[in-house]
Amino acid sequence: MSGKESDDKLEEIIEKLDSVLRRLEILEKIILENPEYTDLSSSLRLLNLGVRAYGEPLKLLSRVKSAERYLKHSRIRRDEISRCIIQALALRGPLNISAITREVRSMRGKASRRTVRAKLQILRDEGIVRLVEGFGKRYELVE
Repeated sequence: MSGKESDDKLEEIIEKLDSVLRRLEILEKIILENPEYTDLSSSLRLLNLGVRAYGEPLKLLSRVKSAERYLKHSRIRRDEISRCIIQALALRGPLNISAITREVRSMRGKASRRTVRAKLQILRDEGIVRLVEGFGKRYELVE
């Protein structure tokens, strides 16, 4: 199976898991609104937890595949801090600047928050990372 085919297959599996999770959320809402189904609520929660636990490694694999693709760029190969940022986001998922700086420091021994912020801006401009909607400024890899 080629890299493109495995990427497509992984994306298809993730989409199917997301669909299952949406359906489970609908069922959970129905069960919680109807008292006659209260016996099913704990089983449904366990099933939901199991599906989510299965999906997390797949999402990690997808982020790692994206990171591998980005790490092949010549500019990034020569830029240790950018490589560390990409690796941190691949392994940990969305992070804020403070968490990214801690991860980069743990990988290379030193990194200033200002330098990490500047590298993140360059990576954003290149379409490699993006801001995540929600509480606080968090960054994630563009997959």
